[in-house]
Amino acid sequence: MLSRNPAVLRANVGKRVSGAYHGWWVAMAVSLASLGNVAFVNPVLSIFFDPLHQEFGWSRGAIAGALSTGTLIGAFISPFVGRRLDRYGARGALAVSALVMSASLMLLAFANALWQFYALYSIGRALVIGVVGLASTVTIANWFIRDRGRATAIVLLGGRLGMALGPVFALLMIDWFGWRGAYVALGLVALIMGFLPTWFLVRRRPEDMGLRPDGDREPTAAAAAEIAILRSKDPLWSAKEALHTPAFWLLMFGTAQIFAVSGAVNLSIIPHLQDRGLSSSAAVSVITVWAFCGIGGGILGSEMAQRYFVRFPLAVTMVASAIGLGWLIVIDGQLSAYGWAVFHGVTFGAQMSLNQIVPSEYFGRWSVGAISGLTQPVQWILGAAGPVIASVAFDVTGSYSFIFTIYIGLLVLGGVLIAMARKPVATRFGAPAPAG
Repeated sequence: MLSRNPAVLRANVGKRVSGAYHGWWVAMAVSLASLGNVAFVNPVLSIFFDPLHQEFGWSRGAIAGALSTGTLIGAFISPFVGRRLDRYGARGALAVSALVMSASLMLLAFANALWQFYALYSIGRALVIGVVGLASTVTIANWFIRDRGRATAIVLLGGRLGMALGPVFALLMIDWFGWRGAYVALGLVALIMGFLPTWFLVRRRPEDMGLRPDGDREPTAAAAAEIAILRSKDPLWSAKEALHTPAFWLLMFGTAQIFAVSGAVNLSIIPHLQDRGLSSSAAVSVITVWAFCGIGGGILGSEMAQRYFVRFPLAVTMVASAIGLGWLIVIDGQLSAYGWAVFHGVTFGAQMSLNQIVPSEYFGRWSVGAISGLTQPVQWILGAAGPVIASVAFDVTGSYSFIFTIYIGLLVLGGVLIAMARKPVATRFGAPAPAG
C-alpha cells in the first residue's frame, strides 16, 4: 500500500517546478467565489425571516421553500453542467454565475410578492448548487492530487467566512438600510467576489498552462517508482464505469445524509437559538463562532485527508456531527451555545472538507464533474427537502427538537454507509485518449 504521508510522496514523486504554483491562485479565486455566494447560504436567509414576515406575513416554511426550489433546480441541472465542466473548465461558468447571482439579488430589492421572491432567489440558489459548488470540486480535483486536501481547505475557507460574516453583514445592512437595501449590498458582494478573481485566475487544468498537478515536474522515464505513484494517484474512470461500482452508490446515499441534515440545520440554527432564549445579536454571535471554528475544522479535515484515505475520517466526523446536533437540541443559555459552536463548528468543518474531495479520491480527476453531476440530484433533492421539512415541523410542533432527533439518525446512517464504501480497483490511469 502506498503511503499517504505527504513527505514520503514528495520524496518519490519528484521535485516541484520553482516559483509559485498557479494552482494556489486558482484555489484562492474559487474560495472568493464561495464567499461571494454568501446571500444564498442558509444562515443568511434565516436573517431575513423576521423582516419578510413583518412586511408580508410569510411563514418560515414559505420562505424556506424558495431555498428548496432553487436547490432542486440546481440538482437537476448538475448532470448537464458536470460534463461540460470536465470538458471546458470552470472559468466561464463561475464568472457568468456571479453576474447572474448579483443581478438576481439586486432585483430582490424590488420584490413585492412571494412568487417574485421565489423566482429571483431560486435563480441564485440554483447556480450555487448546480454550477458553483460543482465547479469548485472539479477545479480543485484537476489542479491538485497530492495536495488536494489542503487546496480544498482554502476553498472552504471562503464558504466558512461567508457563514461567519454573512449573517452579521446581513443583520447590519437590514438595520441600516432595511431588507431591500441589504439585498442590494449582497448583490455587490456577489459581483466583486465572484466575478473578477475567477475571470482572471481560473483555468481548466494545469496541463493547459504547461504545468502538472501540484506543481510537480515531469518524472524522469527511468524513475519507475515515481511513475507508479503518479499512476496510482491519477486513476481514469468514466461516469458509466463508476456507476457499476458499489462504492458509487454507497457514497451517494451516504453523503446525501449530509445534505439532508446540514441544509436544514444551518437554516434553523439562528431561529432555534432564539427559541431557546438567546437574543438575535447573541444568536448571530454564536453562528459567527461556529463558522470560524469551521475554518479550523476544515484545516483539520484537510490534514486528515493528507494522511488517511477519506472513507473513515468522513464517517467519524459524521458521527461527531450527530453528537453535536444532540447538543444543539438541549442548549440552555449562551455559554452552552458557545460550547456547542466550538464543538460542532470543528466537526462540521472537517466533515465538509472531507466530503468535498470524495469523488476525486475514489474516481480520479478526469471525469469528476460528470460523476459528481450524477450524485447531486439525489444529494440535493434531500438537501432541498431538509429545510422545508424542518420549517414545517417547527410550524406544526413549535420546536425543532423532534426533527433534529430524526436528523441525528440520518447522520449515523450516512456514516455507516460511507464506512462500507471500499475504494474500487482502477484498471486505467492518466489522461483519457483524445476524442476522435
